Amino acid sequence: MVASRVLGATLIASGLSYAATDSSITSGIKPSLDVAKSRGPQIFNAVHDSMRQWGASLHHNGMSFFLATVPEGVVLHHGNNNEKSPEDPDWLAYEIEHAEHFARGGRGPPGGGKGPGRGGPGGPGGPPALGSMEYGMDQLPLVNDHASMDPDPLSPDENTTEEQKGGWLHTYRTTRPLRYLYVDGMGGGKTTMGTLDSQDYLLRGTKAVFDFDGREEKVHDKRASGGAHQKRTGGPMDEQARAVELCALCKDWNLSGVIRMEAGFEIIQCDFSDGLEEVQALQRPSTGSDQQGPGRGGSGNIEFIRGLSERYYDIGSSRTFIDYSSMVSAYFFPVNLTNPDPKRPDLPRLSSTTDSELAAIQKYLNHTISDRIDNPIRAVDWQDVTDLIVGRYADRIRFMVEKTSTADQIASEISFLMTVYLDYSGKDSDQVSAAIERCTTFYLHGVKPVTEADHLIHAAIRATTSDLCTSLYQVRELVTGDSDLDDSERHSQSVSVLSSLMERLQWARFKSCGGCAVDEVCLIPMWPSGTKQDYDSPRCVNSTSRDDGENYWGGFGPGRGRGGRGGRGPPN
Repeated sequence: MVASRVLGATLIASGLSYAATDSSITSGIKPSLDVAKSRGPQIFNAVHDSMRQWGASLHHNGMSFFLATVPEGVVLHHGNNNEKSPEDPDWLAYEIEHAEHFARGGRGPPGGGKGPGRGGPGGPGGPPALGSMEYGMDQLPLVNDHASMDPDPLSPDENTTEEQKGGWLHTYRTTRPLRYLYVDGMGGGKTTMGTLDSQDYLLRGTKAVFDFDGREEKVHDKRASGGAHQKRTGGPMDEQARAVELCALCKDWNLSGVIRMEAGFEIIQCDFSDGLEEVQALQRPSTGSDQQGPGRGGSGNIEFIRGLSERYYDIGSSRTFIDYSSMVSAYFFPVNLTNPDPKRPDLPRLSSTTDSELAAIQKYLNHTISDRIDNPIRAVDWQDVTDLIVGRYADRIRFMVEKTSTADQIASEISFLMTVYLDYSGKDSDQVSAAIERCTTFYLHGVKPVTEADHLIHAAIRATTSDLCTSLYQVRELVTGDSDLDDSERHSQSVSVLSSLMERLQWARFKSCGGCAVDEVCLIPMWPSGTKQDYDSPRCVNSTSRDDGENYWGGFGPGRGRGGRGGRGPPN
């Protein structure tokens, strides 16, 4: 599977490096239909994966932004070290067990923590960072001992009554629809792999340099005097300053905050007094207590991942609506998205995009938000369109590649999929070309683009389905047409065509585990946990599964430094 990933990365690299050799690009760049077509699979996947834990974890370097609405009456959660609501920007979690990780009392973790705000994660006395280097979600699903999820033992001089008290778990409901900026991919993952590029390079205008443990060495801020290198502080990988600066942008945009994803979806909520009503605030067990909640230690690890798996394909209960007609993506622009890491050309980066290009994209984002802010109802639900396409083809393509052994088996499947587009009346001068066009546009008949984003998404999806349908009819010709090839050769050539198609499409569903047992969960890396092996080949795991693989996220996160192991297995 590693070789397969490298092949797929090579096949799609050309789309990411669209402007790599174009030296004429200026700050006047605009979205381009031709670029959208050339990056069709990437745009298709950005739409299909939005607000979905599974796809956004696999395509974790997000390059896109969307306006999002959380309706009135949605319940959200926050964990901190006191019973008061935050007075400054801080975070909200969609899932209660996610918030409970931060419901810690007494002292905070060594070296700061995660969120923004006075007394919040990373502040004095604040709760620990999710996946902090000291402790946290260290290989959540696969650790069988309680210690990995609990705070470090207090030293004797810290062992006071106050410090032993548990933190507080707050629950809120929205009192009106709240508008947010959704940052796609694994935007909450504090990594050096590119998960933060769209926030740091594009929104904040900074280019940070971190060591392999995630500690910031210097930052280039183009907005500072002379673009000087300046030291910044505030939580892992500048997280506190990041949230504060994002909230400053949201204030200008009249938005309530930013939606991101790590191991669970979260909201950077800029003002807890605006649009939120506290439902309850419950104190959690004291430090060292055996009263484990859903987000703390022991068997809660596998259950935490089970909860995340409920969000693999849907945020649930219409809790967030994405305005796809507001999509702004670096994929729309003729800019270089090549990853400087030659081992991962499949992952886009903004590190080679120039300051003037980034400024042009942000200017376009500003205009789009201003234009769409008063139109909360999406014009077209493009995710529904991608769902229909993936639902029809993904498993059948994978079946033909992985489970067939003869050309006749593929012919049977292909006939089911493709003959519906053929007109046997004799009207078509070129029957196959006409069928490919019908197949290409089949799921696009019911949508009518309204905004520029709609037209760009339409072009990307059409380019993707054109490639899909052309390849499938190529296979049909191989397995049903007149040929001197024997059955084995027809089968192997068909599988080769379909495998190449899978590599170009890069649909997250191609990596699904299938059905896991009732005590198992399909595991993929979700920052800060997971291994390289589980990225290449997701698998069903339970509470006794071992995980001795190499941490997928590199040095920062709960691994063992650069190249460290991904986590500990349960005791033998």
